[in-house]
Parts: sequence; C-alpha cells; structure tokens
Amino acid sequence: MPGHMLSPTALSRSARSFRTVGIVFAGLGVLAILIPAAATVIVEQLVAWLMLFWGVAGLLFARSFKAFSEWKIVAAGFAVVALIGLFFVVYPGTGAAVMTAILIAVFLMEGILSILLGLRTSGQVAHWQWVVASGACSFILGAVILSQWPQTANWVVGFLVGLNFLSTGLAMLLLSRVASHLPNRLAGRQNR
Repeated sequence: MPGHMLSPTALSRSARSFRTVGIVFAGLGVLAILIPAAATVIVEQLVAWLMLFWGVAGLLFARSFKAFSEWKIVAAGFAVVALIGLFFVVYPGTGAAVMTAILIAVFLMEGILSILLGLRTSGQVAHWQWVVASGACSFILGAVILSQWPQTANWVVGFLVGLNFLSTGLAMLLLSRVASHLPNRLAGRQNR
C-alpha cells in the first residue's frame, strides 16, 4: 500500500533475509554453472517427478468427475502427463533432450517475433533497435544451441538455470545492501 513505511527493525530483518537468500541462490547458480551436466539432471528429474505426481493426482481428481461424460478425456490427459513423467524418470537423458528442444524452439520463435516487432515499430517507437537486438540475441542463442544439439541437451538446461539463480542471487544481495542502509537514511530524513 502506498505511503506505508516499514519500521527500521523490519527493514533490517528484510536485509538479512535478502542477504541469506542471495548467498544461497548465487552459490547454487555458480555451482550449476560450474557443473551444468549435473544441474541439468537435477532439474530434469525434478520436472519428471513433478509431472509424475501431477499426473497421478490428476487421475485421482478425474475419478471424481465420473458423473460427467468428459471424465475419460480428463483422465486420459492426466495419464499422458503421468506417463511422460515416468518415462523421464526412467530415461533421464530423454527429458533433458526434450527440454532443450523446447528451449531451442522458444529462443528461435521469440527471436524471430521480436525482430519482426522491432522492425514493424521502427518508424513509430523510439529505440526500436533494442527490440531487434534482443530478438537477434535470442535467435542466435537458439541457433547456437541447435547447432550442437543433441550434445547441448547434456548441459544447457543446468547452465541456464545456473545463470538464472546467479542473477537472482546477485539481485537479492544488492537489495539487501539497499535495505540495510534504509533505516539510517529514514532516520536522517526524520531528523530534518
């Protein structure tokens, strides 16, 4: 809510929490970047088990809809999710390959669409070149990963998750620095 100020104690606790989360995330990110193949297997297995549990829970949920004629379609959908999850649990490399293929498709499509959007708005929007540059980066990243596929399936998911964790961790650490200095700044304003 606008105008609501946190107490200096709450700000200081938040700063410690941000610092702790930042250190953990940054550490996990560095670890995933250093050993991306292991991180890829961990992420792939996490997704596989989640799909398996989601599918089984969905099947149990679908049973409660037996009064409706569509319950078999719902059950079939959840059965597919459960079977894919089970397949990825049993054959971990396949799950990583599928995830990498999806990432490749997303990067290539996002790249093409961003380039087209940037070019389309070139006469109407200032700094449209940044949209084109972003699209080009996405497209190039997708093309580089595709050029080495399926070998990239062994490491790319773990590496990208590592980059995400590292950037989140660094953001939390920077936020903790700002939050730790706020009580002093607020006290200085109140004394004026």
